[in-house]
Amino acid sequence: QMSKSTGNFLTLSQAVDKFSADGMRLALADAGDTVEDANFVEAMADAGILRLYTWVEWVKEMIANRDSLRTGPANTFNDRVFASEMNAGIMKTEQNYEK
Repeated sequence: QMSKSTGNFLTLSQAVDKFSADGMRLALADAGDTVEDANFVEAMADAGILRLYTWVEWVKEMIANRDSLRTGPANTFNDRVFASEMNAGIMKTEQNYEK
């Protein structure tokens, strides 16, 4: 845990400067969801930044190579399964929002 007495205390602006706003969001989301004190782990913030960077690089690669991606009608069995799973997820999300 962060504490001024142990010397590992960061203000919000220091933490955002160090980990970025998105890195902080990921680390704070993982810090705990119970009534106990949140446990901010710097390694989680670092890992979050790395995952974001990896994802952004993958997106750039996909955009650069979009001409090599499959085109045409999406009617294979795998396409239908994917569409069905996406539709089921959308319906479940709508139900949860309504609750």
